[in-house]
Amino acid sequence: FGVTGLFKPDPAYRIEGDFLDRNFSFKNEEGKVVARANMDGWVQLDMMNHYQVQVADGMDALLVLACICCIDEEFDEEHQKRKEE
Repeated sequence: FGVTGLFKPDPAYRIEGDFLDRNFSFKNEEGKVVARANMDGWVQLDMMNHYQVQVADGMDALLVLACICCIDEEFDEEHQKRKEE
């Protein structure tokens, strides 16, 4: 904890949910859900994951998609490392 910690602003968005099952929501600083992402269990290929994404009016859809890609890639890499062990 430093002096800068006193002036650190709250994050603009929080991502909450079950990351292992790829079911999460994006909440703004007021706690309102502004986007949801769920992995689509019907269509899955070895090299591609499919998601159902809902984005509220006024929310940056590109930001949501970029975050989903990052989360998906991180968990895919982690899962692959565990498979190889």
